[in-house]
Amino acid sequence: MVLASLLYALVAAGANIPANAAAPRLSLFVLGDSIAGGSAQGGKGPHGWPSLVARQLGMTLRLDARGGTGYTTGGPQKGGRPYAQRVKQTIDAKPDVVVVEGSRNDAGPTKTRAAAVDSLRRLRAGLPRARILVIGPIYSHPRPIGSHPIDEAVSAAAKKLSMPYLSAVRRGWFTGSAHQFIGSDGVHPTNAGHAYLAQRIRPEVSRLLHK
Repeated sequence: MVLASLLYALVAAGANIPANAAAPRLSLFVLGDSIAGGSAQGGKGPHGWPSLVARQLGMTLRLDARGGTGYTTGGPQKGGRPYAQRVKQTIDAKPDVVVVEGSRNDAGPTKTRAAAVDSLRRLRAGLPRARILVIGPIYSHPRPIGSHPIDEAVSAAAKKLSMPYLSAVRRGWFTGSAHQFIGSDGVHPTNAGHAYLAQRIRPEVSRLLHK
């Protein structure tokens, strides 16, 4: 890891590091839409799955999640630009792990795949040592839908770049009994829904850290 390499270099150079100094905490950056940023239904601040995952893994968190956005779309919120226009600030943060989530706001699989390849490729080029996890759009259908064109598009982009991919569609994250974790708007998870998401995402982030 980058931080571990830095510590090693300091020791090799004879830097005076106290024996009881705490190791720097690894950093997590989440780039996404309102499913990552929370909504009126739940998941704001410490109740959101990004905060829960970071806290449970002892990591620091930077969150850039804007409602209505995606690989191809910008939303009405301040800073609500498509992912491609937010890649630079992700790179500038120099995180150890990046999770890119979404997006159910994208339309048009061909355009989404091209935009996802572009965004993810730039992330990899700018953060060659970071671990990157791609999570597809998170829908809230009560019954399994099997597949979705946007999910398949983002999956193909991640596969092209050899990045790990989580498909909420294929795994049916909010189908069946788990649909109880979706708020009254029928779209966004409640606080319990964000805790449920954290349980599914945390092991994947942990696996990346231990590769």
